[in-house]
Amino acid sequence: MADEVRTKITAASAKNRELLTILQQTDHALPSLIQQRRLVTDLETEVKASDQRVAAVDRKRKKEYQEHEKYRDSVLKRFAYKATGKREKFEQRAAKEEQEYFEALQEEHRETQINKDVKSQLEQARQVAADLEREVSRHNDVQRQLDELYGRIFGGPTPGFPQEDEQERVANAKTQAYQATRGKAEAESQALRLLGEGQLRMKRALGFMEEALMHSRRDMYGGGTFTDMMERNALSQAEREATLAKMLVAQAQRMSPMVADLPPINIDQGNLMMDVFFDNIFTDMAFHDKIKASRASVIRAAMAMDGQVSAARQRLSGLEGELRMREQEMREAREKLQKVRERVFESVEGGPPAYEP
Repeated sequence: MADEVRTKITAASAKNRELLTILQQTDHALPSLIQQRRLVTDLETEVKASDQRVAAVDRKRKKEYQEHEKYRDSVLKRFAYKATGKREKFEQRAAKEEQEYFEALQEEHRETQINKDVKSQLEQARQVAADLEREVSRHNDVQRQLDELYGRIFGGPTPGFPQEDEQERVANAKTQAYQATRGKAEAESQALRLLGEGQLRMKRALGFMEEALMHSRRDMYGGGTFTDMMERNALSQAEREATLAKMLVAQAQRMSPMVADLPPINIDQGNLMMDVFFDNIFTDMAFHDKIKASRASVIRAAMAMDGQVSAARQRLSGLEGELRMREQEMREAREKLQKVRERVFESVEGGPPAYEP
C-alpha cells in the first residue's frame, strides 16, 4: 500500500509542480483585472459625457453658422443699413456673428479631439482587460485542476490531520494577503500610468503657451490678423491639452485616493472682436500680459503634476517591495503545505517521513 501511495505521489509531483508554476505566473491576473475593469468603467462614463458635450457644441456651431450666414448673405439688410447711414453698425454686427461662429467652430474642434482621445484610451483599456480575462480564465482552470489533483489524493477532508488543515489555512491567508497587496500595487501602477500621460499633456500645454507668447510678441509689432489666428490656435491647443491632463488626474484619483487635484488652470482665449475692431499696441500688450498669467497657471499645474508623478512612483516602489515579500510568503506557505501533505500521505501508509532538505 505504501508503494502505491508513493507511486501516486511520484506520478502527481511533476503535474503538481507544473500547476503551481502556472498559478504563480497568473496570480496577478485577478487583482489586475479588477483594477482594469474600474478603469474601463470610468472611461465609458467619460466617453458618454464627452459625446454629450460634442453634440451640444455641434448644435451651438450650427446655430451660430445660421446667424453668421444670415448676415453674410443678406443683401437687403446691408442695403437698409447703408441707406440709413448705419453701414458701420451692420459691419460690426456681421463681424460679431462671424466671431461667434468661429469660436463655436473652435470649441467643437477642441471637444471632438478630446472625444477622439478618450475613445482611443477606452479601446486600449478594453484590449488590456480582454487579455487579463484570458489570464484569469487560465488561472481558474489551473486552480480547478490542482483541486482535482488534491481531491484524488486526499479523498476529502482530513480531520485526523490538523497540521494539514492548519497549514492549508495559513497558505490561504498568505494568498489572500498577496492578492490584496497586488490589488493595491495594480491600482497605484494604473494611477502612475495615468499621471504619466497627464504629465506629457501638461508639457504639451506649456509648449503651446510658449508658442502663443511668441505670436503675441509678433502681434505687438504689427503681426496682423494671421498672427492673431495663430495666437488663438495655440491657446486653444493648450487648453485642450490641459483639459485632457485634468481628466487623466481624475481617472488616477479613482485608482488611488492619494492622488490630489491639480491647481486651477486658467487659459485666457482673448476677444476676437477686440483684436479686429480695436486692435492696437495697448490691447495687444494687455492680452500679452493675460497670456503670461495663463502660462503661469499652466506652469503651477505642470509642477504639481510632476510632484504627483514622483509621489506615485514612491508609493508604487513601496508596494512593490511589500508585494515581493507577500509573494515569497505565499510561495513558502504553498510549498510547506505540499510538504505537510506528503508527510500525511507517508504517515497514513506507515512509510518513512518525507525528505526535508
